[in-house]
Amino acid sequence: MRKIKFFVRGLISLYDLYIRPLDKTIYGFCGKGVILQPPLRVCNPKNVFLEDDVNIFGNSNLIVSVSGKFIMKKKSGAAQGLTVVTANHPTNPDIGKWHKEVYKDTSTDVGSHVIIEEDVWIASNVTLLPNVVVGRGAIVGAGSVCRKSVPPYSIVMGNPAKVVGFKYTVDEILEHEAELYPIQERLSRQVLEKNYNKYYSNRIKEIAHFVK
Repeated sequence: MRKIKFFVRGLISLYDLYIRPLDKTIYGFCGKGVILQPPLRVCNPKNVFLEDDVNIFGNSNLIVSVSGKFIMKKKSGAAQGLTVVTANHPTNPDIGKWHKEVYKDTSTDVGSHVIIEEDVWIASNVTLLPNVVVGRGAIVGAGSVCRKSVPPYSIVMGNPAKVVGFKYTVDEILEHEAELYPIQERLSRQVLEKNYNKYYSNRIKEIAHFVK
């Protein structure tokens, strides 16, 4: 009897990892040209929204809560081992209660959205934590843990992830966006220059030390 139960649990696990994630009807939204590569673990798929032409490769975990959404916008891709977490367990359990018992009650979890904007490249084994927005056109280096949002077109790496550069100059970003986005969706020069100075120009020495 025990062997039968073990076998059944194994079949269910295989189904959850290899078959269920490929059923695009389980998601809150799944656009055209979406590529999902198993094994892929997806919790609460109705809170997962995947726009056109995105891909998530295998061994990824979308740990999406009932109170937080994961949104991945068009033309973005994630390599193997992406982990998305949209909620935290309470960090101050009641006196006299085991923490393990408290986090069984997911109704007390604090949920937040995780958003990957358009044209983002996420390398392997990246973790995105609650309330993170990965800005348009950004690159997230392998093994990074993003605890804070990532500026558009920036290159980040490390744990915690830090900006180490930008993919293009401000003028190149403006030219790039003019080719790909309608005028009402383009980022302004003012925003781009502010980000470039705040996260890169004013931090050259810090960045050089960080990437040694």
